[in-house]
Amino acid sequence: MDKLFKDYEAAFNKLDLKKISGFYADAFISAGPKGLAAQNKKEFEEWAGQAIDFYRSVGLNSAKIVSKRTMPICNDYSMVVIRWGVTFEKTGNRLIEFDVSYILYENTSPPQIILILSHEDEKEAMKKLGLLQKVPR
Repeated sequence: MDKLFKDYEAAFNKLDLKKISGFYADAFISAGPKGLAAQNKKEFEEWAGQAIDFYRSVGLNSAKIVSKRTMPICNDYSMVVIRWGVTFEKTGNRLIEFDVSYILYENTSPPQIILILSHEDEKEAMKKLGLLQKVPR
């Protein structure tokens, strides 16, 4: 699991859609403060492509894992809470931190993400940082 998130961190830092997509199961759930969606990989890749364009448009410079907590759920599943630290052109070297929880199915090699849960509304947080003029809908 350590390798999975080390590789995920490298892919997120490079905004490498193909690599990021490989960490997810063929079907999974993404959730956050505004609701949830069940997605397949094709739908995820379409959404993630837009997300990567968005990150580039707000000047994402870097992304790294600040901390990681792993909590086994049962023999085949674990929850991992990642504290991400990102920098943007407008925020300079100031690390912007946020948490995302992942539920992993570990009965595959490598383990696969079956749920991703954002702890806060990302676009609202970016608006507060002055990265967005208006929150896109």
